Amino acid sequence: MLWYKAWLETRTRFLISLVGIIVLCSLLIYHGDRDALPNTGPSYYYFVLRSGHSALCTMWILAVTLLTMGGLLREKAIGAASFTLALPAGRTRLMSVRICMGFLQAFALAVLPWAAMFAVAVSTGKARSIGQAGFHIALLAGGGMLFFGIALLVSSLVEGEYTAPVVSFGVTLAMSFLLGDPPLRAYSPFAFINGVEYWDRHSGLLVGAVPWAHIAASIGVTCVLIAISVKAIQRREF
Repeated sequence: MLWYKAWLETRTRFLISLVGIIVLCSLLIYHGDRDALPNTGPSYYYFVLRSGHSALCTMWILAVTLLTMGGLLREKAIGAASFTLALPAGRTRLMSVRICMGFLQAFALAVLPWAAMFAVAVSTGKARSIGQAGFHIALLAGGGMLFFGIALLVSSLVEGEYTAPVVSFGVTLAMSFLLGDPPLRAYSPFAFINGVEYWDRHSGLLVGAVPWAHIAASIGVTCVLIAISVKAIQRREF
C-alpha cells in the first residue's frame, strides 16, 4: 500500500517529466542530425548526441528535484500528515519507500531518454557506439544521485510546497556557479554528469575509463544526505 501511495503521489510529475524529456531530447538529436551534410564525419553526430546529453542533464536535475518534493513535510503544510502517520508504518518505513520510489524514477529518467536519443542517433546519423551511451548514462545516473540527495534533504528540512524546490534549485545553481571554473570544476557535480573532464573536442567522444571511484564517492555522499534526511523526519514534530 505504501508503494502504491508513493506512486500515486508522484506519477503525474514523473510521467510528464519522462514524456517531455524524451520528446525534447529526441527532437534535438533529430534536428541536429538532419542538418548535417552528406559527407559529415561521425564526430559531428557525437557532438549532437553530447548536446542532447547536456540538455538531458539540466532537465533531469529539474525533474528529480520536483519528484523529491513532497513527503511528510508537504503533507504537514497542507494538513494531511496526520492521516499518513496513522498508517501502520513508522516514519523510517515511509521514508524508505519514498526514497526507493524516487531512485527508481530518477534512474528511469536517465536511461529511457538516453535510449530514445540513441535510437534516433542510430537511425538518423553515425553516432552508434553503445559504449558511449553507457558512459554518459553512468555519469548521469551515478553522479547525478548527489542532486537527488540534496533535493531530498531540503524537502526534509524546509516546509512549504514551493519553498523547498526553490531552495533546492538555489543550492544547485550556487554549486554550479562556485565550482564552474578550473581548478574547482573537477569537484563540480554538474560538470561531472556532463562529462566535461572526459570529453574530447576533436572526436566528440568521452575518452578514458568510466570513473567508478568518483561515481562511488557521489553515491556515498548521497547515502549520507539520505541518512540525515531520515533522521530529520524522525525527530520532527508533526
